[in-house]
Amino acid sequence: MNLKQIDCFTNTIYVWKFLGVWPKPNISFFYRQYSKYFIIFIIIIYEFLSTVNYYFLPKQLDIFINDMLFYFTNLAVASKALTLYFEKDKIINIMLVLESDIFQPDTWREFKILRDAKKLITRYRIFVVIISSICFIIYILVPLLIHFFLDVELILPVSSYSFLPDEMIKTYFYFLYCYQSVGILCHILFNLSTDIFVMGIMVLAIVQLDILNINLYNLTMRLGDINKNLHQLIEHYKEVVRFCELIQDVFSISLFVQVGMSSCVICTALFRFTQLAPFSYYIFLGGYMTVMVFQIMVPCWFGTQIMVKSGQLSTALYGCDWTSTSKQFKTSLRIFMSRANKPLTIVGGKMFPLSLETFTAIMNSAFSFFTLLRNMQSSENQK
Repeated sequence: MNLKQIDCFTNTIYVWKFLGVWPKPNISFFYRQYSKYFIIFIIIIYEFLSTVNYYFLPKQLDIFINDMLFYFTNLAVASKALTLYFEKDKIINIMLVLESDIFQPDTWREFKILRDAKKLITRYRIFVVIISSICFIIYILVPLLIHFFLDVELILPVSSYSFLPDEMIKTYFYFLYCYQSVGILCHILFNLSTDIFVMGIMVLAIVQLDILNINLYNLTMRLGDINKNLHQLIEHYKEVVRFCELIQDVFSISLFVQVGMSSCVICTALFRFTQLAPFSYYIFLGGYMTVMVFQIMVPCWFGTQIMVKSGQLSTALYGCDWTSTSKQFKTSLRIFMSRANKPLTIVGGKMFPLSLETFTAIMNSAFSFFTLLRNMQSSENQK
C-alpha cells in the first residue's frame, strides 16, 4: 500500500527551481550559473546593501526601527537560502528516506494517518500563502497604485539606502523600488518554501512515530514470529531516529538563526504598532507578525510532538501482552524500552530544543525587548 509522501512538496520543489536551489543532481551548466547569480543578487548583495545602510542612518530610534523591520527576517532568510544551496545532497536523502519501503503504510489505518497528515501540510501551506500574499499586496502593490493614481509620495519599501546621494536615489528610484520589491517576494518564497518543507517533514516523522506506537501496542496480536516482528519495528524505529537526526543536521543552523531573530522581529513589529501610520500599514503589520509568530510556533509545536510521541513508545510496547512471551523477547523488550525512554529531540544550533518551552521563552524575550524600546523612546521624547 504505497503512498507517495513527497507529493505534498510538489509546489515547494517548483519554488526551489525558480529560486535556484533545487537539489536535483546532474543539473545543467546554465542552471548552475542561474542559481549562483540568483543567490548573489537576491541574497548576498541585498543583505549587504541593507547592512551598509545602517551606518548612514540618523541616530534616531523611530527612523532606525523603520529600516529594522525586515532586516532580522532577511538574515533568517539568508540562512535558509544558504542551507538549501549547500545542503542539497542531504535534502535529497530526506526525500529518499520518506519514499523508502520502511516508511510506507501497511494497513488502511496507517494509510489514513499518513493521508490526514498530508492534508494538514496542504492546509498549512494554503494558510501561510494567503496571509503572505495579502501582506505583499498591501505593503508593495497598494502604495505603488496610490502613488500613480493619487500622486502620493512613495518610499523605498525595505531600506532607505541612506548611503546613496539623494539625486541618485531620485534618478533610479523606480529601479530601486522594483529591486527591493522583487527581493521581498523572493524572500517570502524562500521563507514559505523552507518553513513548509521543515514543517512537513516533522509532521511525517510524527506519523511514523504514531504508526510505531500502534504497532508496538498490538505487537503480540500480529501474525508471524513475534521476535521477527519486534526486530522489524526496532529497525523502523532506528530509521525514524536517523530521519530526525538528518532533519536536525540539515536545518539546525537555519532554525537557530530563525528562532534567534524571531524575538527581534516580533519586538520590532510591536514597536511599529505604537507609531503613527496609515490603516493599511497596520493591517500589513498584523499579518506580518502573524506569519512571524507561526514561523517559530509551528516547528516548536511539532518538535514537542516528536518528543511526546517518541516518549510514548516504551509505554506502548509495555502495554502489549508480553507476560507470556519468550525470554528472548523479554530481553529485547527491555533493551528497546531503555533506549526509547530517551525522547527524540530536534535541537536548533546545538543550543535549544524545538519545544513549546522555547517558544514561550522567545515570546517573553520579544515582549521584554519591546518594553525596553518603549522606555528608550520615552527617554528620547523627554529630552
